[in-house]
Amino acid sequence: MRIVTGGIAQETNTFQWEATSLSDFTKGSSGIVRGQEILDLDGTGGIYGGIVAEAREQGVELIPTTYGHAVPGGRVSREAFETLRDEILAGIRAAMPVDGVLLGIHGAMALEHSDDGEGPLITAVRELVGPEIPIVAPLDLHTNLSDEMMAEATAFIGYKEYPHIDMPETGRQAMQVLIDTIKGNVQPEMAYVRVPLIAPNQSMVTTWQSPLKDAIDRAREMEQEPGILAATVLGGFPFADVPFAGVATIVVADGDRELAQRYADELAQMCWDRREKFTIHPTPIDDAIAEALAGEPGSVYVLADISDSGASGTAGDGTEVLRGLLKANAKSAAVAQIMDRDAVQACIDAGVGAAVTLSVGGKHDKLHGEPVEVTGMVRLIHEGRFPMGGVMGRGTTASRGRTVVLEIDGPGGIELQLTDLRGHPNDLNFFRAFGIEPTERRILVLKSAAHFRAAFEPIATKVIEVDAPGISSPKLDSFGYTALRRPIYPLDPDIEWSPEQGRR
Repeated sequence: MRIVTGGIAQETNTFQWEATSLSDFTKGSSGIVRGQEILDLDGTGGIYGGIVAEAREQGVELIPTTYGHAVPGGRVSREAFETLRDEILAGIRAAMPVDGVLLGIHGAMALEHSDDGEGPLITAVRELVGPEIPIVAPLDLHTNLSDEMMAEATAFIGYKEYPHIDMPETGRQAMQVLIDTIKGNVQPEMAYVRVPLIAPNQSMVTTWQSPLKDAIDRAREMEQEPGILAATVLGGFPFADVPFAGVATIVVADGDRELAQRYADELAQMCWDRREKFTIHPTPIDDAIAEALAGEPGSVYVLADISDSGASGTAGDGTEVLRGLLKANAKSAAVAQIMDRDAVQACIDAGVGAAVTLSVGGKHDKLHGEPVEVTGMVRLIHEGRFPMGGVMGRGTTASRGRTVVLEIDGPGGIELQLTDLRGHPNDLNFFRAFGIEPTERRILVLKSAAHFRAAFEPIATKVIEVDAPGISSPKLDSFGYTALRRPIYPLDPDIEWSPEQGRR
């Protein structure tokens, strides 16, 4: 059995003005891996950790092409998409004949020239391999599901955890479905429903009984029933102004499309019935800081700057939480992070031990707060790479480019990380690699929507989602959508709907 694999993975925030270029696929924690490098991901914390392991254990010949993944950001440039697409197609062409295709994609990629990134990629692969070769892919929980994606794929299997600690397991499941399809043991029939609902990321978290988790739990039950190969609930990515953004459900049944549709309808109805519960009410910055500072000795408060989440394609240079810490004269606070290349360079020029006064952050788009003036000592200069130590991304290396730790108001004051690239602090090593022990700080400021919870909830006295400005804010009515289909909840709160209207 010969299965070929490769793909392009990026989550697009269309409110981010800066496009994701081909070079962005090679910076920081992004990367382009080819050939044996893909197979070397066996056992790591991403989808290929499970895909490669399952292929190896089942004795399948897995033929790698190219896999390009970029941190979330603006629309992917035509050059980046077409370059990577053409590499993948060339690899498939060279491998043919093949028995199946396993694609590594995200599900919420938009292009400079198209609202849909995955659909055109899948279509190009389908045109190359023909109508009979099965194409299967795992999907991120934040997929914005397009008609073209569904039209050309054989089966999709989505993550069920947020934080996405089940990426390897989902990769394994996708490979299992593909192998069984090739063997003729199953005949996948897919049905899906798009729900007129966009939801903040925080309402999709599965470390608490969120409204999305209610439906995901039911999807898990469905997968235990005879004839159901996969049941998926997609929360969508609300920061993409594309027609098909939002919540969707997919069920893959063995040879029974009617069963698949019935279960997809049921999951969609569950999400719709809970639509009012998807609303998120973040805490004002000053209130969050005051609560943390009043905590018991030894407490660790995580203040999540969810509106400037590095994993949602934001600027990464939001300043309002830092401004609040300075105003409150906060102690024992560590901030991960503010992206500001000019400030990083100024600190490097000054050198370790130097006192500097800088204007930091608020320079990328003026949507994440104004620049703030800080004075401190350059305590650390670091080239920025470090190993991931938690469940997400295990066995891989993260990087935010050159990183400086600025110590404000002396030891025990505010430790501010300044970086070349935006980051996504979902691992304790985002602090430990830079000489900061997170369990010994009263306040940890994280620019993250939810992925931080896998690593930081176990050490936190309390997590507080703060109400700061930014293009990943849960206040979805503040976004200037123009392409999003309407009516849609919560923008149009009086909409009436039933699953029959969203069937595909």
